[in-house]
Amino acid sequence: MNAQWLKVGGMLAVLLLTAPAWVAAQEYYRGEGGRRGTIQVTNDWRDEVKLTMWTSDRERIGEYWTLSPGETAFLEYRDVRIKVRSSYKIKVGDDWGRVNLRDVGEFQNGVWYVNVRDIWRATHQDRGNRDRPSQRGYDQPDYLRP
Repeated sequence: MNAQWLKVGGMLAVLLLTAPAWVAAQEYYRGEGGRRGTIQVTNDWRDEVKLTMWTSDRERIGEYWTLSPGETAFLEYRDVRIKVRSSYKIKVGDDWGRVNLRDVGEFQNGVWYVNVRDIWRATHQDRGNRDRPSQRGYDQPDYLRP
């Protein structure tokens, strides 16, 4: 009987020692793709803009959102605020690439805060210069260039 209790006690000890690692792994899996929260976009641009978003699985979220100059809004789909992850892609306009939300947004208290100018800069920084080396940093000495 003593040996049986020793086996049970050993198994419980192993469970207690491995439980934190298992919980951490579950948290990582749930959080895959980054932190998740609602998204608030500010149109700090001079014109009306059209925004589009895609999930990590390349699924487009809704059709698009239109923001007037100076407008700040939470993005909604079917009258419900959407929750996005840092790996989701966002785009301004129709003519250029998409960018990861984590590259242009700031996450605070469960909300992603994004400015239209930051999205535009991130997606247009090398526009038209794909065949030429980047011009960024050429006004600096070679050892300071990125």
